[in-house]
Amino acid sequence: MKKIVIILLSTLFLTSCEEKKETKDYILLSGTISNPPSKEFRLGGKGGSTTIEIAEDGTFLDTIKTGTGKYIFFNPRTRADLYLTNGGEYNLTADGKDFRNTVKLTGTDPDASNYLMTKIDNIIKVRGDYAEFNSLNESDFIAKETAVKEQLLNYLDSFPNVPKEFLEAEREELNYYHLLTLIKYESLHQRYIKQPDFKVSPDFLKELEGIDYLNEDAYKLRSSYNKLVKEHFNRKADELIKNEGVDQHLAKLNVYGAIPNDYIKNDLLMSAASSGITYTNNLDEYYNTYISVSTSKSNDESITEKYENLKKLSKGQPSPVFTAYENYAGGTTSLSDFKGKYVYIDVWATWCGPCLAEVPALKKVEKQYHNKNIEFVSISIDVENKYDAWKKMVTDKELSGVQLLADKNWKSDFVAAYEINGIPRFILIDPSGNIVSANAPRPSDSKLIELFKELGI
Repeated sequence: MKKIVIILLSTLFLTSCEEKKETKDYILLSGTISNPPSKEFRLGGKGGSTTIEIAEDGTFLDTIKTGTGKYIFFNPRTRADLYLTNGGEYNLTADGKDFRNTVKLTGTDPDASNYLMTKIDNIIKVRGDYAEFNSLNESDFIAKETAVKEQLLNYLDSFPNVPKEFLEAEREELNYYHLLTLIKYESLHQRYIKQPDFKVSPDFLKELEGIDYLNEDAYKLRSSYNKLVKEHFNRKADELIKNEGVDQHLAKLNVYGAIPNDYIKNDLLMSAASSGITYTNNLDEYYNTYISVSTSKSNDESITEKYENLKKLSKGQPSPVFTAYENYAGGTTSLSDFKGKYVYIDVWATWCGPCLAEVPALKKVEKQYHNKNIEFVSISIDVENKYDAWKKMVTDKELSGVQLLADKNWKSDFVAAYEINGIPRFILIDPSGNIVSANAPRPSDSKLIELFKELGI
């Protein structure tokens, strides 16, 4: 009898322990970052993001209550992609001087995280140079991409202890990544081999037949599916532009606005309008079109605020000003220093490829209008630690015109006032300090010279 009681008590005790283990509804994340680049990191996940304070000795500890899923441990300069499971305890270590190559995670089932942290490097390794990959002729590209897909799946399988749900989701993600690679090939191949008329063969995108582009759950959870959906509808917008001559910015609104799934529709509309409304030359039409198709009150409020701010930047309105920006030639310069002349402003940064692509054309225009009643001013929004890179690039590329450095990069009052969230951005101001165009043509666009001639510059 005593034995039976003991067995029953032991069973109850073990069951109680199991129940306590199962009801543990938080994740413990601790770690040490030597030479931390900042006093805090952020941890982003499905519940938003929270701040993680880094102590003087580089240690940190945080309790996460948003459950199993993908998280991003990041600061403005670097990141680590993690997969944490409810009830798990994890320890992250890294050297802040080489975070990406030294970050490691140990603890409860770390395989999924270690896979995610090395995934991009592995893709680059098996795919090779991106430009070379997309420059391959069609048959070689298909052969290479087929091999790449297989190698990526094999790499995933080399982590034997990833949770089943993660494995299934990542296999799905890799398939969407494959399809995204296929759908982007035509436009990328056109660019890299400089043949804008190149077209893939009729059966090239056969794998995409039957894809459901309205899967809201996949759109929220699979980044490659999200991009695939966007690429799909952007292609429809391109067809609208080509076949009906619709303005490129309005075309996206028209196509996105017709999507029957409200979540996907509003997300794409917001991503387009956030920048598109700052580039369109038909502000009122753009805004009214957006409002007519959007069904998100919060998005509408955000875009309406942008619209009201941009109305202040219409032709003839006084331009926002900048004051005492550092001048590469020495001293400081303000917008008021150019009063009495037209001012063509190029907002750029050393890391911006499209910005640098405009440099030859800008030099040509500057030379053509040398000694005319116009000043060419380039404002770099490089961050503080890129200061030397800015000065070096001005020297190495022999950049002409007036070269200035904004006082607070993206957060500079001048940049914010013009609602600049993408570069390069070109602005033209008249001799009285009023706006001619808050979104002037690029130097490579023949419309710029046409505009200068209209103004009699």
